[in-house]
Amino acid sequence: MGKVKSWVMDREEKAADRGSMDRYYGRQPEPHIWLDNIGKSVVTEKNMTKEEKNAYWEGWRNEEDRKDWGYE
Repeated sequence: MGKVKSWVMDREEKAADRGSMDRYYGRQPEPHIWLDNIGKSVVTEKNMTKEEKNAYWEGWRNEEDRKDWGYE
């Protein structure tokens, strides 16, 4: 997604960003959108549009990098 400021991202872009971050950090997929930068204002899956859910899953599927937690 690059270094785009979240305040210029639309909801679909934010959903894709969350999907990408969930995959990167090894979290289970759970479609949602952060409307702010710290996760205080969250849109849950039941309040997301079909397009926003698709964007989340696209972000999830396309994230190829993984967080190295240094456990090895």
